[in-house]
Amino acid sequence: MELENPLESCTLLYIEDDRDTRRRVVPFLAPRVKTLWVAENGQKGLELFEKCKPDIIVTDLDMPKMDGIKMARAVRTIDEEIPIILTAQYGEEYRLSAVIDAGISSFLPKPVKISQLLKVVEKIAKKLFGQRARSRTQSTLAQHYLAIEESALLIYLDSLGRIKEINGGMTALLGYDKALLVGEPFEDLLYRDYDFSRYDSLFEAFGNGESWYGEVNLVSQADRELIFKATLIPIYDTMDPSYQFMMLLDDITELVNYRKLLKNELDQAQDTLYEKIHFLEQYQNAINEGTAICRFLEDGTILKTDSRFDKIFGFEKSQFVKRSFYQLCPNLETDLRAKVAEAIENRTVLRRRIRCVDRDGRMYVSDSVFIPIYRLNGEIEEIISIHNDITDIIKLNEEIRNTQKELLYILGEVVESRSQETGYHVKRVAEYSRILGRLAGLSEEEVELLGIVAPMHDVGKIAIPDKILLKPGKLEPEEEKIIREHTLIGEELFGNSERSFMKAARIVALEHHESYDGSGYPYGKEGEEIHIFGRIVAIADVFDALSVERSYKSAWPVEDIIDYMKRERGRKFDPHLIDLFLENIDLFLEVRRGEKMVS
Repeated sequence: MELENPLESCTLLYIEDDRDTRRRVVPFLAPRVKTLWVAENGQKGLELFEKCKPDIIVTDLDMPKMDGIKMARAVRTIDEEIPIILTAQYGEEYRLSAVIDAGISSFLPKPVKISQLLKVVEKIAKKLFGQRARSRTQSTLAQHYLAIEESALLIYLDSLGRIKEINGGMTALLGYDKALLVGEPFEDLLYRDYDFSRYDSLFEAFGNGESWYGEVNLVSQADRELIFKATLIPIYDTMDPSYQFMMLLDDITELVNYRKLLKNELDQAQDTLYEKIHFLEQYQNAINEGTAICRFLEDGTILKTDSRFDKIFGFEKSQFVKRSFYQLCPNLETDLRAKVAEAIENRTVLRRRIRCVDRDGRMYVSDSVFIPIYRLNGEIEEIISIHNDITDIIKLNEEIRNTQKELLYILGEVVESRSQETGYHVKRVAEYSRILGRLAGLSEEEVELLGIVAPMHDVGKIAIPDKILLKPGKLEPEEEKIIREHTLIGEELFGNSERSFMKAARIVALEHHESYDGSGYPYGKEGEEIHIFGRIVAIADVFDALSVERSYKSAWPVEDIIDYMKRERGRKFDPHLIDLFLENIDLFLEVRRGEKMVS
């Protein structure tokens, strides 16, 4: 749970040689932090830092014995991460390079305004609190991941199908020493008595970075055939351009052997032999489709469940008697009934991802298959449902996706802060883009993706020199040419990745300065040659730039902004999108006023 004021949980070291300044600042800081230490020079400040290990340091620049720069450098040799806020008189810009070298986090001019100081330390405290919360979340996730590692059968592979890691449960089952397997091709583990073409789709999945589900036959060190249901899941790492994979395996060797035994027994029976074989073929198909099994009647009444199904839902077998299968899927009951009925009528198999509820109300996600079983006369006998629990996999993928989103936001804010934009510029542009995307009829998935990548529109400015990027006056033609290159730099930064985040971010970075009439840059695209993401972000970016006050300009009146947008309709901006924007201007003004903001 987020603290009302994260500063109250932080400790702070304040270093100031001027007694009057200390007397003015300390009474305001002391009641607002967990602990406040005060020193009158850099030497004593360093000693207090080494002894007390504060969360934040606020220090003066010019002090006897050891100035703020030297003290900060000494601190950085011990702790590279601690935020250091430097206060100094105006006119000391010549020391800017020293400030940067010392790793100063923030700079405040003297005389220090109490409100400004509190605003800076509160912002840093909030960031520290968020970092600690994320660390706790990552620790919890790591524990969940460790639990999966210990309980499941796992093999990690690279895009060439070579084994990178294999967990203890799998090596114990195969009987191999782990060191003999790591680095070797996965195909060396495949049982050799089968045509390898049956695995073509698996090896295509390795090359394409795709998921795969199927049956694999592996050979143990004792030359015994082991049969598994295998789920191959791509793992995406933004720091590593190559695909990696996790293969989750379920040992079904005994199940398959039991199936063979059952067939042998049926072969020996004389009466109703054809009926039994007819059922056997359908049951074999059902077993081949998944692991956790539930059999139920056409009306949903549960007939029988296997042990894994019982374990997933936390019920005893007796508790399933007369219970409807559809009660386990309350949010899908009506729709799922209709889909199963359709499969029965059409004599087809229904495959669907469903969300069910266990005994304690916890949701679990399953890739499920529903297989109607018929009598010889064509009447429905029952439905077999087979479920592959992918809840933990979904959670891991969501965590990876959320991490990617957060990294994109952080990158956007880094670029924003360097170009001296206001703190919420990228967030407002993201929210404007979401609103306009919905008005334009984009799907919710597209709207969400656009909102995530919109902050990346100016990412290429990270490579533009400060003397051009921060120049207060009009740019020279050569400087204008250089700053326009930020669109191409942004495109290059996101490379040729086929991942949806990266592709969309590349489009926004490249095309947000293209104009509808072809007069924009970098390529002079026109009309619908410009991706709709680029056309939307162009409107959002310009609207925010005009409507919000900057250090070098005042905010435009709303009437002037509307007049400008109308004039640029069909020239700079897509006319249809501008019409939607102007017809719904109140929605965008709510965001500008801070009444509606997605964090």
